[in-house]
Amino acid sequence: MNPSSRGFDFQAMRQELRANRKTQLALAAFALILGYALYTFFAPDAPKARRAASAGTGSSLDPRQLQGLRRLPDLAALDKAGELPPSAKVQRDLFMFEAPPPPIVKVVPPPPPPPPTPEELEQQRLAQEKAAEFSGRPQDLRYLGFFKGSPSGTVGAFMKGEEPVTLVQGTILKERWKLMSILDTRAEFQNTKYPDLRLVLEAREASGGATVNQF
Repeated sequence: MNPSSRGFDFQAMRQELRANRKTQLALAAFALILGYALYTFFAPDAPKARRAASAGTGSSLDPRQLQGLRRLPDLAALDKAGELPPSAKVQRDLFMFEAPPPPIVKVVPPPPPPPPTPEELEQQRLAQEKAAEFSGRPQDLRYLGFFKGSPSGTVGAFMKGEEPVTLVQGTILKERWKLMSILDTRAEFQNTKYPDLRLVLEAREASGGATVNQF
């Protein structure tokens, strides 16, 4: 074998690159990988990454991750976030903020309610009169029962406290309460001014003299 056969044949290699597509792609990929490796090695903060890795910190981050972390702001300053600023910056009331005063809101009082109509006034007056009439009903009576009198007819027997009282049908008590009916179990009074106001007294045994009021 002659010496020329043992040397590198650049002409053959050149011809191979021109003719073989796979060889061209492989060479381009090798060049990209080599360029990336050189960029990573000669980057400005690459020595810092090497020093951090060689210092025995125990970090499993690769140089790219360390490089990304060093681009962040100084996180160690966050330890002082709860401290007060220097005294020169706090020589003022901490509760007085430098902000414009709030707008003045005028409180408009609600309008007064409209005056009552004549119909409403009449209803109020009527309700007050009925309440006054009903408060004067003969509720101090306790109904016991009735008996037949002659010639008075049906007579109701009542108790007013400890005093027995007899009333015939049609008797008016307290000026406007008329005894309208006397039955076995109850006696009914009606107001002569307001017929819708009624008082019903039901018969009770012995001392259970409770009254039942209906109106």
